[in-house]
Amino acid sequence: MLFHGYSGAVDLVTSRIASLLVEWDSSKGNPSKALSQDTLSHLTKRGYLTERTPEAERAYVVELGRRVHGVMRKHASPGFLVIPTYGCNLRCPYCYERGLHKKGTAWLETRMSVEMIEAALEAMDRIDGSVRRPRCLTFYGGEPLQESNETIIRLLHDRACKKGFRRFSAITNAVELEHYSDLLGVDRKISFLQVTIDGPPSIHDRRRFLQGGGGTFVRIVRNIELAIQQGTTVSVRINVDRSNAKGVEWLRSFFHKKGWSRNTLFRAYCSPVHGSVCGKAGGNSFTSYFEMRKAIRNNGNEQEEHDEPATFQTDVMTHAVQKRILAHLSQKQGLPFWRTAFCGSNMAMYLFDPFGDIYPCWEVIGHPHHRIGIYGPGLLEFDMGALNQWHHRSVVQISDCQSCPYLFFCGGGCEAFAYKATGRLNQPHCFDFPRHFQKAALLAYSEWKSRQTDKTPFQ
Repeated sequence: MLFHGYSGAVDLVTSRIASLLVEWDSSKGNPSKALSQDTLSHLTKRGYLTERTPEAERAYVVELGRRVHGVMRKHASPGFLVIPTYGCNLRCPYCYERGLHKKGTAWLETRMSVEMIEAALEAMDRIDGSVRRPRCLTFYGGEPLQESNETIIRLLHDRACKKGFRRFSAITNAVELEHYSDLLGVDRKISFLQVTIDGPPSIHDRRRFLQGGGGTFVRIVRNIELAIQQGTTVSVRINVDRSNAKGVEWLRSFFHKKGWSRNTLFRAYCSPVHGSVCGKAGGNSFTSYFEMRKAIRNNGNEQEEHDEPATFQTDVMTHAVQKRILAHLSQKQGLPFWRTAFCGSNMAMYLFDPFGDIYPCWEVIGHPHHRIGIYGPGLLEFDMGALNQWHHRSVVQISDCQSCPYLFFCGGGCEAFAYKATGRLNQPHCFDFPRHFQKAALLAYSEWKSRQTDKTPFQ
């Protein structure tokens, strides 16, 4: 299978043609002697062969990416998140927000006032302008759904509904979720939750424990069941490092016994533990999804190629790329499924904190040198330099990405992680993407080919 990096062309060819293209060297001259005229014409039309110079092709790709990113940003719905407080009822030792604890208890426990709720919602109206697209509001923190936040969360939900918000979600530890049971559901309620479980009780309770001490596994499991019963989709994140990798398979079995794995409202995925933008993750962390998956399976075979069910993924990056490649292979017309940016922080993401600061990404909240604006009663101001550095970051603005064959599938990687690694924002963060793409392409190709009736390769 030939996959063209920027035209989106996909073709089945014989192994002879594939080998010829992979091994071709421009110093060998024109490939016409090795190919039939029909094949030469087809490969040229599809973009695999070109008369452009490397410089001309690079310039073409940059302009193409700039235009596509502009169109995508124009049609992107703003992502609005509210941080009612930076305070949290847990004290997880690996939390990437632990550095914020240095600001003191008074700062952490400050809650968004009624005036700031109104100001944040008014700012969202101004950002969205006259378009008034269907909007979703996400509760973030800290821990947003603590019992002590109930008054402010209910007020925020009520005012947001009156402002036209129809969908709500939350990133929560779910320890005190029962206090919000009536807000769970699909019709103008919290329809999506991301919740973390880190292994069996003996492991989880050592990693995700209450501020005053005490485990949380039983309470979280009970509240996940409550959410699913209310019709809320639950995505369980398993933060994995070397200290809990062997407990992941126990969780897979546990979710199956609970019946969650067969429920369309449930899914689970693994993610390597990472540090904050100002600190390292620690010696127990993995450097890649492949290394993490190998430790989870404990079988010495990180290259195992079988597909995973959508309900439980140990390699969420490969799965995401596989879905996009398969969607591209299956479409009959239209633009390729390009990705000119890595995530919403490079499009139109806004996080409002209780102090009047606006951030572009949850990885950098609480660090004022990363804020993109400020808000308050009658106030909304953006630092256009900072905002453009985030919202206008596209893969073609990163010079190291411009000649990469994966640029429109990777999107340049996480900007916050790039900053953590290099101290600069406009840098790539590849995170083994070429390996993920190769693996995802094999899986997508196999699935796609099994559906086809005509499987004749181009000769």
